[in-house]
Amino acid sequence: MKSDLKSSPAMNELLRELHHLIEAGERQRISQAMMAERLGISTRTYLEYLRGKNSPVGMRVVLELLCMLEDHAIIQVVQHWREAKQINKPTASEAKI
Repeated sequence: MKSDLKSSPAMNELLRELHHLIEAGERQRISQAMMAERLGISTRTYLEYLRGKNSPVGMRVVLELLCMLEDHAIIQVVQHWREAKQINKPTASEAKI
């Protein structure tokens, strides 16, 4: 079944909402440059995503896949992603090398 992209929110609207939710959760303002750095992309790329000039295709695919899952499975996927990031994160001494 093909999803109706016209009824789904624009990717830039979703990114803005996520950015604001992260700011609210951390109780601090996060600049677009800081968010881009966290995401491992250039500030320019992030700004283009927010303006709707470009849309991250991979993100759309991941969101479509997540929409096919039950809520509990989505939480499991996100938890697994977080754990994998922590395992693969270099230690402070490794980062200096």
